[in-house]
Amino acid sequence: MVLLVIKVLKGFMRRILVRVSLLTLILSPLCAAQTSGLDKNLNDTQILGRRLYQQRCGVCHTPPTLTSKVFGPVLYKDLVTRNEATFQAVIGNGSKRMPGFKYELQPSEISAIVEYLKTVPKPAAAPVAGDGEHVRDQ
Repeated sequence: MVLLVIKVLKGFMRRILVRVSLLTLILSPLCAAQTSGLDKNLNDTQILGRRLYQQRCGVCHTPPTLTSKVFGPVLYKDLVTRNEATFQAVIGNGSKRMPGFKYELQPSEISAIVEYLKTVPKPAAAPVAGDGEHVRDQ
């Protein structure tokens, strides 16, 4: 009886494994196609900059949400363009309210972050909170 149960479970697990494998094979190209769409306008330096920004800077410089506040200013291309040297210096050396990264990041990586920021559009303005009684007609 125990052997029969083990055989049934092995067959069940094998079917699940085959189905998961097939789903992985089918869905992985679709997922890759979605992420490559994000990268199609970025060069290799900007892609590296985006990854580094997400790892090192995004914690403090991402637009606030309902559950998290922003600690540093939200960064986008209008702020960075024509101020590249200043941004590189602040990222490397830090400021009164921000740590420096010159010991963690290479100068080329700092430059990559700045190059990525030059591609980031200005975020939309945050909605204004209402009193809950008045709803604007649309």
